[in-house]
Amino acid sequence: MKHGFVFLGVILFILILSCFSYAGGGFAFPGVGSKALSMGGAFRGLADDWSAAFWNPGGLAYLSNTEISSSFYVLNFRPEYTPSMKLGESDYTFGYPAVTSYPEDRAFFLPNISGFYKFTQLNGFTGGVAFYAPYKMQSQWNLYKPPMGYNNTIEYPKYDHVTNILIWDIHPSVAKSFMEGKLGLGLGISIERADFELRRTVLVPTTYPRPYDFFPYDARMKTDGWGVGFNAGVLYKYSPKLQFGLSYRNPIDLNLSGSMKLEMYYPRITGSQILGGITSYKDNNFETTLSLPGEIGFGVMYKPIEKLTLTSDISSVNWSCLESIDTKDFTLTQSQNDTLYLDVRDAKIPFNWENIIRFSLGGEYMLKENLNVRGGYFFEKTPIPNSTFTLLIPDVGDKHSINLGLSYKINSVELGYDYQLVTYKKRDVKDFEDVNGDGRFDNMPGSYKMIYHCSGLSFCYHF
Repeated sequence: MKHGFVFLGVILFILILSCFSYAGGGFAFPGVGSKALSMGGAFRGLADDWSAAFWNPGGLAYLSNTEISSSFYVLNFRPEYTPSMKLGESDYTFGYPAVTSYPEDRAFFLPNISGFYKFTQLNGFTGGVAFYAPYKMQSQWNLYKPPMGYNNTIEYPKYDHVTNILIWDIHPSVAKSFMEGKLGLGLGISIERADFELRRTVLVPTTYPRPYDFFPYDARMKTDGWGVGFNAGVLYKYSPKLQFGLSYRNPIDLNLSGSMKLEMYYPRITGSQILGGITSYKDNNFETTLSLPGEIGFGVMYKPIEKLTLTSDISSVNWSCLESIDTKDFTLTQSQNDTLYLDVRDAKIPFNWENIIRFSLGGEYMLKENLNVRGGYFFEKTPIPNSTFTLLIPDVGDKHSINLGLSYKINSVELGYDYQLVTYKKRDVKDFEDVNGDGRFDNMPGSYKMIYHCSGLSFCYHF
């Protein structure tokens, strides 16, 4: 009974903390591992399979066998956007019709693999490597319609707002148990590879009257690069029924290089030297740094009866490290006539994101000796303020996630399935904002909605 009181006390403490917290995921994937995801990510206090390398590497010390694991996920992002691109009381929409739009309807696929070896000659020592994707987001939108006068020979791109973000993590980890098996300590190294593609229409202010007071340019950025970091974890077994986990992941700076191309679209203005054409800039030596957040998390596991496991987690992520991407070092070459309206040599892409906290609950019940069912829930808010919110990263608002899963064991093989449904609170962005004072709008006013589905299959072989 005393274990139950301790568990309830910890849950109450976590609930109180979450009531005073702001949370969100940005472009982060909700986590890794079929079991962990189906329990809502409430896994730091349990951490009893390969995904402990991500959640809490201290749990790797207690893997009972050497194992090889793989999983495969199908992701479905379902955002919608109704533009309200207006200044003041004007009805002019700047080329964004006030109709509800959706991105191209596509499913995206994501694999994870891992292998961990239990050193029988070294009591309590485990080592191995995991390969997973902690960050993932993709979408393509057909939104912008050039106003009258933009009858250029080259049509405006069909997909004018594009996001393709993928970050892989190669994660070697080691763990060891101490204090006669009561304390597990683990350490992992994150070797991360990033591939980014972002595309957006940018409206540049001019000296011409409406409808030519803002010229559009098509901004396309493709970049990739590497970064290195670490995570560490502790798992403490207070008793066979109660254990606690604590983990930390350090911030990682990704050193990126790539290219940016800007195409300015001009209207045909009577009495002006502008005759309707395109000016392109191509980057030759693009280099910048993207900061990914650190994270600290605490979790608890409690077994009120032998067949039932309950878990709870709270974690804090410092997304405030993502202030901006500095473009001042771009080397630009010009392919057509110069223009005063297209100058990004000292520009920055502002983010100004906020720190977040995530709260999770999970449970697992053994229906039969070889069949387990799982469920979970987590709650988050978005780290993205209205001042820099666009549909490129549609982390719309308060998130509620319902998670389900099961696993079935056949001798040394374990098969798993998990499903996640995440609903987002509607967001309304009322006004344009220019955060960095460069004359360009840094957000996209309008109404946003979002729903997200994820299904995963997993396979694990125990030696």
